[in-house]
Amino acid sequence: MLGLTFSRKRRTNTADRLRIGLFTDSFPPIINGVSIVLSNLHEELLAQGQDAHVFTFGSQESARPNVWVTRGVPLGSSSFHSALMLDRPSSLVARTLSVFHINDPFNIALVALRMAKHLDRPIVFTNHTRHDLYLEERWSSVLRPMLKLYVEAQMTYMMRASHLITAPSYSALRWMQSLLPEVAHRMRVVHNGIALQRFEQLPSDALRREQLGISAEATIFGYVGRVVPEKNLEVFAEALVCAVQQGADAHWIVIGDGSSRAELAAITARIADRVHLLGKVPNEALPRYIPLFDVFGMPSLSDTNPLSVTEAMACRKPFLGVRADWWEEYPNYQQAGVLAENNPADLAAAIVWFCQNEAARRQMGECAYQISRHFDIRNVAAEWIDLYNQLVERHTLTQAS
Repeated sequence: MLGLTFSRKRRTNTADRLRIGLFTDSFPPIINGVSIVLSNLHEELLAQGQDAHVFTFGSQESARPNVWVTRGVPLGSSSFHSALMLDRPSSLVARTLSVFHINDPFNIALVALRMAKHLDRPIVFTNHTRHDLYLEERWSSVLRPMLKLYVEAQMTYMMRASHLITAPSYSALRWMQSLLPEVAHRMRVVHNGIALQRFEQLPSDALRREQLGISAEATIFGYVGRVVPEKNLEVFAEALVCAVQQGADAHWIVIGDGSSRAELAAITARIADRVHLLGKVPNEALPRYIPLFDVFGMPSLSDTNPLSVTEAMACRKPFLGVRADWWEEYPNYQQAGVLAENNPADLAAAIVWFCQNEAARRQMGECAYQISRHFDIRNVAAEWIDLYNQLVERHTLTQAS
């Protein structure tokens, strides 16, 4: 990520003002990592004086400014919708865009790409997800080969057509380069950003230990995110049971919901009084919950640059994770937490260690806080504005020649 100095005054100059289109299948009220990333980015682009618009498919209009929702058909039992084209109000705005920024390679991406090509507008494609790893974790060996071919075809189609291709992590970028090495020169990493100021002050209504029946001496491990198989939470649950059986005074708070919730409850049934499955919490309420954690537990193998980890770091929380490529996105991450092998025994040993070393936890938490400063949404948005401007300028010169 570029080392940019944030300057809101410069960014409100009308000469720099672009009309930016962010196309996504994931945007609130859908809540996942991509929707929150793009919600943060859209809000900050507007704050920095850009004419930024979000285009998505859904079931109802959005009350947020510059968010255009085309009513679509629900995709099965999911929260996602699909449509063959943008509706008329969305289409009229999209035709005036300076740049099309397409996020992930499915559904609305194809609609946006078709329109951008027709209008001869510069195209940014951001792939947020390690689809290769998700296929390994979520689909059976029977379906996996067919789905792999489909995903790779969609990815290569989008990348070949785009003028700038980005990923939020170097591990994702390497996978994308392996799919289409001939356009690797158009690829780069732009990390996800968070609104750091949301986590600077402890809210007056922050959740307290006693509200959950947790003693002052216990060590609280926390998780925020979807409770689904690809997050590898079952391994962490087994490790927690092992650690408690070894004498660790540990509790686990899980914020989020999903298909793995029942399995987590079953695994931890023997220590149910130490496990707090709180379900979904509105994103804006997270600053009430994360400060309660002592350690942020993130056992996922397939994430890219998860906001939840950065948010926990901004609250001075060290992390406990399993070894995975995506941790390298965090500079000096070795000083801010512990990475264990992906097995219950190794994770259990780390849980016991954190319970016994409060001073080390606090020191790691300070290192984590410093790392979080690299992911300020104000600087990330400023980087995007620079990239959009460069892309539009190059595209204009190409058209003129």
